[in-house]
Amino acid sequence: MKASLALQVLPLSQGIDRIAVIDQVITYLQAQSVSLVVTPFETVLEGELDELLIILKGALEVAGQEADNVFANVKLNVGEILSTDEKLKKYRAAAD
Repeated sequence: MKASLALQVLPLSQGIDRIAVIDQVITYLQAQSVSLVVTPFETVLEGELDELLIILKGALEVAGQEADNVFANVKLNVGEILSTDEKLKKYRAAAD
């Protein structure tokens, strides 16, 4: 089943480099074999639902290696969906 997942990871632990933790999570996500767009507030992934859920768990495990308190905002859309490219096509064309 096709899905898109938007993930924002917020390491809440004190005394850690939060940006470094977020960078580690993004590096992990970029190594996955799904479509991905990194934005300033969240990372959007597209693929099969089962695979995205496994990736989500992995991303939280990566964050948890450095932070003992991790908050995640997750948005999930399941079913016949427009891709990120399809959603943004007209806006990207207008920017050119």
